[in-house]
Amino acid sequence: METLSKMKKIFPLLLTLLSFLFMGCPYGSEVAIDDGKTRIDEKMIGKWESKSSSDYDYIVSKLDDSTYKIEKKPRGDGESTVYIGFISVIDNTRFLNVWEEQNSTRTYYFYKMDLSGSGAKLTLSPVTENIKETFASSAELKSFFAKHKDLSFFYAKEDEVYIRAD
Repeated sequence: METLSKMKKIFPLLLTLLSFLFMGCPYGSEVAIDDGKTRIDEKMIGKWESKSSSDYDYIVSKLDDSTYKIEKKPRGDGESTVYIGFISVIDNTRFLNVWEEQNSTRTYYFYKMDLSGSGAKLTLSPVTENIKETFASSAELKSFFAKHKDLSFFYAKEDEVYIRAD
């Protein structure tokens, strides 16, 4: 009976641990899609909140003419995380290339980006983590994205939707 009681206590902890292990991240690469020369979209600048969670605010600002600073600020206690990003365009499809600012080695993560005409809604579709290929150059990566960008399985199952909060 005591073993059953211990199992009941351990089971939720085990489920939580497994959910973290299997939680996906977007595909990461040591090279970006391109050199990041696409001009910023002024509609991106401002405060955003996730449609699915109210734990964080996302503050997007202009770092330079083609680069964004994205600050993920917890609404409660905790430290902010800062990302840097830029847009790459492949056949009229916009991709956000982002990396965490304070990491010494840069790993780029990629999201297909759809910004509503009014600039009130931003949808990010993470590129699937299931890509096993590695790329030595941006040209190779960009070619791979161009070939697969219109396939539904190229993206994670869930989009990330953000609503303007300012």
